[in-house]
Amino acid sequence: MAEEREEQKKPESRVVIRDSEMKAYLTLVPPEKGKEYTKDDLLGLLEEAGITDGIDSSRLAAMAKKHLYNREELVAEGKPAVPGQDGYYEYFFDTSDPKTRRPQIREDGSVDYTSVNVIECVNNGDKLAVYHPAVQGETGITVKGKVIPPKRVKELRPFLTAGCTFDSETQTYTATMDGRIERTNTKLSVIGLKEYNQDINNVFGDITFKGDVVIHGTVRSGINITATKSVTIDGIFHGASITAGEDIIVKGGILGNGTAVVKCNGDLLAGFIEYTTVEAGGNVSANHIIASKLLVNGMVTATGGFGAIVGGLCRAIQGIDSVYLGNDVGLQTRIYVGISDNMENQYQDLCKQEKEISDRLKEVSTRLDEIERDVRTGIADELTMAERKNLMREKIEIKAEVTNLRQKIMDFDDLRDRAENVRVIARGKAYSGVMIYMGDQQYFVDIDRTSVQFFMDDNGNLLPRPFNER
Repeated sequence: MAEEREEQKKPESRVVIRDSEMKAYLTLVPPEKGKEYTKDDLLGLLEEAGITDGIDSSRLAAMAKKHLYNREELVAEGKPAVPGQDGYYEYFFDTSDPKTRRPQIREDGSVDYTSVNVIECVNNGDKLAVYHPAVQGETGITVKGKVIPPKRVKELRPFLTAGCTFDSETQTYTATMDGRIERTNTKLSVIGLKEYNQDINNVFGDITFKGDVVIHGTVRSGINITATKSVTIDGIFHGASITAGEDIIVKGGILGNGTAVVKCNGDLLAGFIEYTTVEAGGNVSANHIIASKLLVNGMVTATGGFGAIVGGLCRAIQGIDSVYLGNDVGLQTRIYVGISDNMENQYQDLCKQEKEISDRLKEVSTRLDEIERDVRTGIADELTMAERKNLMREKIEIKAEVTNLRQKIMDFDDLRDRAENVRVIARGKAYSGVMIYMGDQQYFVDIDRTSVQFFMDDNGNLLPRPFNER
């Protein structure tokens, strides 16, 4: 039997598509002897492979003319989609969070709080912002003719405005009054402020304003300042009191003479604090704090140059960061950080009150439901209707009280979170005589300690250890 001969299959030219159909490559095998490829032949090969777009005709012609065989050549390339740009606002004022703005450090290492502004002021007619509409992208296409749509772009909603106007033709926001610029996610506002360009003394009397107060000068003794928003004083405050709904900046410093009281719901920044009672919902920062009483929900910082906390009482939920604690003559300095046992007891009392009042609210609601059934069935008498009226009034009062208590509990939970891993730091020295209280623990500094921090270990013991900034 004659042995069958298997005829070898001749190699064929091939088209390869890569990069998500964005590129096509052609490899030609030599044609039969005496024959040559034409450009149309190569176009036919691409057509058989489904290649319809981005074909490089000149390359195909060169492959045929120059006899480019057995090598892969890029012969078609798709067009990628060109991304558009979302609409955006261009602002002509500082949009950074005031709390992130850092004061400058002087050559002597002290902190220059005059370089910090808590509010951004604008004048009538100032350009505040310009909106740049979204720009549509360009459609792309693969070598096989598949359309690639660009990513959809987004337009931003126009701001609600107060104290400023919007010109739809130029897409520009312009101030219509002098004041403080304020921006939220939905609103752009210019808010009125009370601004003084001189020192404040008893001739002016007390200052009370619904908004921000800015004083480009010094405040003399006896003056009380109250603002629903922030207070900024360029000079020294010698006055009786400051009360602010937001932040307070006293660039010169606070000289309280043992009677001044400064309260704010936000942060307090001051050149120095001496002989003053301070209550702050946020943080307190100063070059030095002397013989003062501080009750602070955030952190107290005195780290500029020769920053120090000397004498008095300093209670800070989040901790203390200072260069020096106390002094070399042993002036009594008491430091309290974290959540104290007394505060924990107050928290438990709040939780107990909230439960008792919530239980009473359920009782009132249940009784009101019963009365409403009687009203619907027509059997409610005058006494029942009088009871209904009293219970409805009581329900409103109880709901308000429950809301208030729950907010206090949430605020306390926030304080607890702030107090985690609390520390007291003396970057330079903690002098003997300083008393440190953390939770139910206390530590008496009996010898001067250099570059030290105080912390609670895993066993609940308050201990010192070397401070390492890293």
